[in-house]
Amino acid sequence: MKRKVLSVFVSLMLINLLIGCATVQEQWTKLTPDEKARVIINDLQMQLSSLWDTGKAYVETNPKHQDVWKQKIVPLFDIANRNLKMVIVLAQTKQITPAEVYEVIQPSLNSIILLLVNIGAIKP
Repeated sequence: MKRKVLSVFVSLMLINLLIGCATVQEQWTKLTPDEKARVIINDLQMQLSSLWDTGKAYVETNPKHQDVWKQKIVPLFDIANRNLKMVIVLAQTKQITPAEVYEVIQPSLNSIILLLVNIGAIKP
């Protein structure tokens, strides 16, 4: 009996999840390229902030990576943040597409992630 109730509960949760995903997909599809770019900019800001916190905390507990953090990773964060600012200014002055956002920010973000993986701060 408990299994049947649990099975029904899981099935209902899965249906709700799928309906929620469909709704999110519909909302995303209705956005203009400029609106999508703004959502992506916000997400990239949150990713950079999270990566910074993760990297900083890791280096504080693993000081042997301090040199790589200061000499390579922090400068990449500076570049990523400048690029992010540039994209935000562009978005305020003209229409911008998701491709333009990724083109400007993704290379430095990828480099940050690669270095954080290399020092063990995040798992691949």
